Amino acid sequence: MAERGGPVLGYLLVEDREGVFEGAALVVDTRGIPLDFRYTEPVRPTRLERILYGSALDVYLREDVLLKNLVESVEAKPTLWILRDRDLIRAARRHAKVAAVCLESTSASPLDQVGILEPQGDRTTFLLQADPISAPFRLAVTEDQLSQTQKISADLVAAAEEMELGEPFSRMGKALESIREHEPL
Repeated sequence: MAERGGPVLGYLLVEDREGVFEGAALVVDTRGIPLDFRYTEPVRPTRLERILYGSALDVYLREDVLLKNLVESVEAKPTLWILRDRDLIRAARRHAKVAAVCLESTSASPLDQVGILEPQGDRTTFLLQADPISAPFRLAVTEDQLSQTQKISADLVAAAEEMELGEPFSRMGKALESIREHEPL
């Protein structure tokens, strides 16, 4: 299926459910139409792996096994990766070699104008008003992406004209749930 102009957004979800790690990647066009979907098989570390890796196990599985596999396996390469976990932004950038951000919903009142970036607390966190009526999103970038923040926010605003930016995460969660129901762990 041919993609329309504009940014191609990739959504990454990496979860730890009671010691079982799994993840998914969904790449969509600016209308939210899927261009690619990948998921990982559940990974349940053994007792011996937990002992040998110690506190590094969770980071290793999330960043170097699941996230890396997902980013490298998608055929439709996004121009921007979107995550819900701020701790994974650097790993996504390292493996994907494109911009990666954390985008979280807020309950804040809408800002005055679409496209406004309001700095929050630290240099890398902003409120972004992506559409005229919804609450702004909390947008987090890495220090090395600060010069790209305006372009990233413009791409997100452009996509928000035709889709709800956070909604693909819901689809991914439902897809993983459906896979779990039909495949034994």
